[in-house]
Amino acid sequence: MLLGIVLITNPWQEVRQDTLLPAASVVAPSAEGAAVHGLAADFQRRWFGSPSLWQPPPIDNTDITNYGVKGSTQRELIASLNAADICKTHGPCAPDPANPGGTAWGLEGANPAVSYVCYSPRTTTVPFREHVLLPRWSPLPLGGVSVALVERWNALLKVIYVHEAGHAAIDAQAIAALNDQAHQQLSCQALYDFWNNPHLYDKRDADQDAYHARLHADCRPEIGCFYAGWMGW
Repeated sequence: MLLGIVLITNPWQEVRQDTLLPAASVVAPSAEGAAVHGLAADFQRRWFGSPSLWQPPPIDNTDITNYGVKGSTQRELIASLNAADICKTHGPCAPDPANPGGTAWGLEGANPAVSYVCYSPRTTTVPFREHVLLPRWSPLPLGGVSVALVERWNALLKVIYVHEAGHAAIDAQAIAALNDQAHQQLSCQALYDFWNNPHLYDKRDADQDAYHARLHADCRPEIGCFYAGWMGW
């Protein structure tokens, strides 16, 4: 949706000495004029659709779903993100030693097919899909929130996206490697036993833990990590 841009001229713009008006013609702004100036400045800080809300790009072989958050201030958005309790409603979440409280604002997981048919291990590739859960905030572009809040939201969503996309990449690599190993099995029964091994994902889980450890050791928003308080979050 495109919105027209309304320009409000400042009625108390500074008058320079080299204008056609003599210096004596310059008068101090009245209280009414100052109020008009304040309204104009506040209007310019309001969000009417620009900048756009950032939209996460697609990730290969991944379904991206959303949970809704609401609020017109950063404090309200934080409360809504926490209240969503996605580890409970969409989890359970894998434990993260650096986040013992378990509060998460984004999730990722991979689901290999529950059933498949094997005619030959070499030709049997178990399909899977990645799933990423991200927050979605949908304020109306009618001036009810500030431009600054939209910019902070966009920054937050990008960090959450980068973090979960990193998890998805590790899962995709791990499951591709498992399929390569499964292709080397000598029989379909051996393939079934391979995929049913309770320790099948031990290396993947270790790689995911190592990913968290790397992020906590070098925590930067551009690689999917931020400390509490960054940009007010």
